[in-house]
Amino acid sequence: MSGSAGRLDARLPDEFRRRLLEARESLLRTVAATDEEMAGLEVPGPGDLTDRAAAASTTALVSRLAGQDKRELDEVAEALRRLGSGAYGICESCGKAIPLPRLRAMPAARFCLVCQKTEELLP
Repeated sequence: MSGSAGRLDARLPDEFRRRLLEARESLLRTVAATDEEMAGLEVPGPGDLTDRAAAASTTALVSRLAGQDKRELDEVAEALRRLGSGAYGICESCGKAIPLPRLRAMPAARFCLVCQKTEELLP
């Protein structure tokens, strides 16, 4: 990143585009597998009340996981949009550059670490 403008160094957009596309592909595979698992779990089958309750609980868990994966997929899509518009790597809260190690660890990061902590404390 260049220090003065807070924008990504010219060499880095390709690295982050690749990382984000890989994350998107991985999430799509996970969501698809989860949806298939959910479809199999929802098929009524023989069993006692305990079996049906366990299946319902498992379905609810898989559903929550799928929702989380879909939110992560939305975050990746938004990061790709920011990358295309030149806003990638800039904290949405304070406007400062997000440190490169944070972006490499979390390519879809929207906030610097300080602002992320503040966001997590908000109700």
